[in-house]
Amino acid sequence: MDTLSTLLLGVLQGATEFLPISSSAHLVIAQTLLKIQHPGLMVEIVLHLGTLVSVLAYFRRDLWQLAQGSLLRGRVGAAVRREVGYLGLATVPAVVVALALGDKVEAAFEDVRFSGMMLLVTTAVLVLSRWATRREGARLTWGIALVIGLAQALAILPGISRSGMTIVTGLWLGLKPEGAARFSFLMAIPAILGAGIFQLLDLIHGPTVPVTGLVLGFLAAALVGYGMIAWLMDILRRGRLHLFAGYTLLAGLMVIFWW
Repeated sequence: MDTLSTLLLGVLQGATEFLPISSSAHLVIAQTLLKIQHPGLMVEIVLHLGTLVSVLAYFRRDLWQLAQGSLLRGRVGAAVRREVGYLGLATVPAVVVALALGDKVEAAFEDVRFSGMMLLVTTAVLVLSRWATRREGARLTWGIALVIGLAQALAILPGISRSGMTIVTGLWLGLKPEGAARFSFLMAIPAILGAGIFQLLDLIHGPTVPVTGLVLGFLAAALVGYGMIAWLMDILRRGRLHLFAGYTLLAGLMVIFWW
């Protein structure tokens, strides 16, 4: 896999990781179009780590407040530690699914038509977001965190958007758009980091990729990802998340009928 291909995949990863259009499906499609044969998880994990940096940078104040607050005593400290617990609980379903169905999920990444069909599932979820009910003042609970975590577990499949599934689920459970997006993006931190650690051996024994390509791909994913987070937050404030459904519908149908 050459440097240019890795750079292009980095731009694509950053542009699609946080938008509700499924980065995994776009990487599968791009690899097919670029005729990249079995790049392994090395490139994929490096690019995901690039987007992890973008989340850490964008939500740096939130993360700092969580770190500080968790050390406090009293009601404030308890509330912060509870939120950290929500994030931990929401991560569990994806870990269980990854461990139980790892081989089958990896096989799904080899089937580009499957990614197209799952993009249609993402389309349906985005359309439903238009009628998501929002109860004024709804807050996170253990039950809401678990359900959002189950939605994230489904997004392990290529074509199902992680951000789309988790944000829309949060909206239907009564969270406000910014709150649902914040929780979704903070959930991405342990999810991406865990995937990187879990597949660490693939980084060592996977196919050879030029170091320059990995660095450029990492930087592209981080910089573009940061910009996409800011853009999506603005879209959510205006209540226009459902507009992405047109794109995922077109992309899904093109993939299904092309391949």
